[in-house]
Amino acid sequence: MRVRSRYVTRRRPPPSAGLDTEGALVRSVPGRWMPPWFGARVRGAVASGTAVAAVALACGWPYWRDHPAAAVITLAGCGGFAVAGGVLAAGRLGRRTGWLFTAASAAWAVTWLASWNSGAAPLVSVFAQSAFYLAVGTAVLLYPVGRLTGPAERLWTAAAALVLVGGQVLLCLTSRPEWNGFAPSVMWPGPFPDRAVFDGSLRVLICGLVGVVGFLVVILVRRLPRTTRLERTFTVPVAAAMVVAAAGAVASQGSIVGADVRLDDVLRVYLLQGTFAMVLPLAFLATAVRGRLAELTVAERMQRLTDPVSVERVRDALRGVLRDDTLDLWFWAPQERAYVDVAGRRVEASGPAEPGRWRHEVRTSGGDRLATVEVAAALRGHGSLVEAALVAGGRALEAAQLQATAQAHLERARAARERLVRVQAAERERLAADLQSSAQHRLRVLEAMLEALESAAAEPSARARAADCRRELAGVVAELDDLARGVHPAILADAGLGPALELVAARAPVPVRVELPARRFPPEIESTLYFALCEAVANAVKHARARSIDLQVRAGPEQIVARVRDDGVGAAAPAPGGGLAGLTDRVRALRGHVDIQSPPAAGTTLTITLPAE
Repeated sequence: MRVRSRYVTRRRPPPSAGLDTEGALVRSVPGRWMPPWFGARVRGAVASGTAVAAVALACGWPYWRDHPAAAVITLAGCGGFAVAGGVLAAGRLGRRTGWLFTAASAAWAVTWLASWNSGAAPLVSVFAQSAFYLAVGTAVLLYPVGRLTGPAERLWTAAAALVLVGGQVLLCLTSRPEWNGFAPSVMWPGPFPDRAVFDGSLRVLICGLVGVVGFLVVILVRRLPRTTRLERTFTVPVAAAMVVAAAGAVASQGSIVGADVRLDDVLRVYLLQGTFAMVLPLAFLATAVRGRLAELTVAERMQRLTDPVSVERVRDALRGVLRDDTLDLWFWAPQERAYVDVAGRRVEASGPAEPGRWRHEVRTSGGDRLATVEVAAALRGHGSLVEAALVAGGRALEAAQLQATAQAHLERARAARERLVRVQAAERERLAADLQSSAQHRLRVLEAMLEALESAAAEPSARARAADCRRELAGVVAELDDLARGVHPAILADAGLGPALELVAARAPVPVRVELPARRFPPEIESTLYFALCEAVANAVKHARARSIDLQVRAGPEQIVARVRDDGVGAAAPAPGGGLAGLTDRVRALRGHVDIQSPPAAGTTLTITLPAE
């Protein structure tokens, strides 16, 4: 999926105006000023929380009259759940979680109908309690992507519904209301009351709740390695709060198992469970505030991380701000008519992203292409943060685009030189083969004809003349053979770099110790290394007056490192037009580099590094 983002310079609002939580301009009205953070979304959430708190006040009024402190705690918890749900439901992240939180807050308010202890109120209360925990658990599993992401989450939802709702149905069918702490006169469907069965069912239900809580903890922990660093800043506090709330609920519910329960005991358990559950809306509100602060501070962080501006620093700054180490940044190079990466190489960034990835296109205020950012798909839920980071880094992106374009031109020149080296290597090999297969063959035929002429000549002077011609021709053939070897040795093409260098070491006038790989490399790399190392050995013998030479080639998965050490006079330095300068140029043409360490009177070490492919 691709999303376009416009990098524009926003006009600063006048002092009498502010931005609401949606980013819209809010002008102050005399006598009706509101803080800029108190936008429509927050006002709606607060209104929802106030309404749910009012419902909780009415449902638990018989208990609140004698327990005002419990009323404050419970009303704050119900209102907090509704506020958190309203904020989440109105935002981009966790909308379904927000709806379930709002429903859970209403269910918990209705749970306090038990305090009336008459009619159907207690029966509605116990099922509202089950609905509350089922809604909260499902809401946490839906956060932040808005769906159950695997079979384990769906299995947990089914198991939780069976334990919470099915277990409550079983308790109602096998009990009397007074066994649950309610008055005998309340409406209660208990066609099969049996105290032993009821107590056993209650213990089984508590064990089932422990299992459900443990299963939830396992799911939340197993999620963490699959989430991005940015997601973990939101999900870890929520998961920890859920564990605290669930453990508190099970512990408090288990405290009244197997005892003569009164209504005050039931309401005390409700109060404890509500107190433990309050950590959930606090955790969600804290993550929401943290996300908003991240958006507000992203400009300062981007400016600090991209100073001074470079292509790599801009990419790394976006990775740090968005907490995604897999982020890729590609710049549009107008003259190339293509996207290029931070190294200036062309990339295909116009098609759809791979599964699990999300592409975000950035354009200038004039509508021209600027860059494309590819991030983990999970960041789609944090689109406002991605947008804020790109807007804050707009100037840096424009500066980096110029650098990337220049790098693309340099990369094109390097690619041309690399192609030229490949063509030269292939041409050397072809020329050497032509010399050996054509010219040398014809000369050897001529040599054989002279030998036959020498044998057939009757006069001694003619035979002597033919012998002289044959010797001269043999010398020409030998010189041509040496020329073919110099252009491109046959052993290099047939057997590879190792055997070719072993032959060079055997012919050298000083001892050469070799350490060579058995594997083959691309022809242009073998040719470049062969001639560069031959030049290094020749310099060690001719100029450094070395008595011994070490020649080593080591191949890794990404690069090849060749090293020549000698015990000569040292003080070697590349001179324009010299052998070392030409050697360095050949290596650089293949994106390699040469390092020379040559202190006076301490020998010379020449190191060549080339890419393996």
